[in-house]
Amino acid sequence: MESFALLPIWYLYTVVFLFGLIVGSFLNVVIYRFNTGVSLQGSSHCLSCGTGLRWFELVPVVSYLVLRGRCRYCSSWIPVRYLLVELLTAGLFTAAFVAGGVTAVTPVLWLLVALLVIVLVYDIYHLIIPDVLVIAVSVTAALWWLVTGADVEQLVNGSVAAALASGFYGLLWLLSHGRWIGFGDVKLALPLGFMVGVGGVFSLITLSFWVGAVISLGLLAWQRHQKGKTRPAQSATQLTMKSEVPFAPFLIVAFLLVLLAEVDVVTWFIGF
Repeated sequence: MESFALLPIWYLYTVVFLFGLIVGSFLNVVIYRFNTGVSLQGSSHCLSCGTGLRWFELVPVVSYLVLRGRCRYCSSWIPVRYLLVELLTAGLFTAAFVAGGVTAVTPVLWLLVALLVIVLVYDIYHLIIPDVLVIAVSVTAALWWLVTGADVEQLVNGSVAAALASGFYGLLWLLSHGRWIGFGDVKLALPLGFMVGVGGVFSLITLSFWVGAVISLGLLAWQRHQKGKTRPAQSATQLTMKSEVPFAPFLIVAFLLVLLAEVDVVTWFIGF
């Protein structure tokens, strides 16, 4: 570990960021093939023409930019999701490294980040959080507790926080009969609440709704702006105030702000 301390910090950040890009590229494959029965060992191919892709067409970010977001063989658009997932994963890996440093905690945070990216994107596209992903996040949370050297008191603290977070979202799910929030979000709140502890639960819950409001209003404004420019026909896929919106992305963003950036909403309120 001491040898890493001799390396320039910019070099470490660069290596971590590039590593995150590679992992993000792999996560794209996982997200696309998850629950489809397709093996992760299969070679990558164009989703439109089915042509197998060469190694130089799979370089994270670079290949997408060089190809200008199109398949080299059939010119079909490559979903921008691939680029965004790579950049998101790289950014979060770097943030996790800043938070964890050169310790055993950082690899656990990287694993957690990778799982949460999968949950976030999968929920956006399918409006569901598979139980196997919630279990994987929960196991990682337990592993995080072990490597941080937490004691029994912190275990109790985390357990109470998990119950509070999941209980709050569970109450919303119950009162709305599943219209306001999905039960997958209720289950996901257990490991996330456990990791932020009692002191971070209020921030986790509050930020999840703030983030949700900002993103939703932003999407509505952008959609209205685009509609004003092109005047497209009303579509069933258009976002409205009554649209079903995945909540997991908001919960995950709030969790990462609390855990990695140590955002504390309570101190904000006290400051006012």
